Amino acid sequence: MKHLETEFKWDANTPRAFAHMLRAVRQNIAEKFLPEPIRLRIEDVYLDAADGSFAEQKIAFRVRCCDGKWEATFKTRTEIKNGKAVRREETLPLPTAKNLKDALRLLNDKKNWQGLNLCGLIPLFTIRNRREIRLVPLAHGTAELAFDTCTLLVAGRQTKMKEIELELKQGRTDELETLAQRLTQRSGLRYARVSKVKTAMGLLKLWRGE
Repeated sequence: MKHLETEFKWDANTPRAFAHMLRAVRQNIAEKFLPEPIRLRIEDVYLDAADGSFAEQKIAFRVRCCDGKWEATFKTRTEIKNGKAVRREETLPLPTAKNLKDALRLLNDKKNWQGLNLCGLIPLFTIRNRREIRLVPLAHGTAELAFDTCTLLVAGRQTKMKEIELELKQGRTDELETLAQRLTQRSGLRYARVSKVKTAMGLLKLWRGE
């Protein structure tokens, strides 16, 4: 069964953006308990086939290391409209990988997955992320709110950016949309127009002179 990811994104590159969003969340859930954040260190390496076929198919393919655990994920790239993105997402665990070299070897040995040729994949750029996650209760489910402090490493250069994501983990899409609207109003933050991944893709073309 295909997995569809539904999430909203906000631009957090303004003073105290994280604090404004956190206050908005607490105002919204009122008497409900907001648990302490889960803190993660994530490194994502984005890859493409040697012939650039992933980009042509609008597929974002990454290898992720999160607290020492490795996995590969592909997502269909979509435009963000009013902060909302809906896309297909599939993940392949790489439990025996200890580093990026191991992960690439495992993908190469697997050869094909979900109709994608995994042989000879080429790293494009890396995103290092210090993420704080909070689970936010919905009336009929749960959403995950992520505060991302990122370093984008592209073409031998680096730049920093911040982003806030609200992803539906369980429940109804309309409840997520209502929550996102309320958080936007109460936080005063603007929806993101471009994700950190698309930002890195744009920088890659710019700094390579394409």
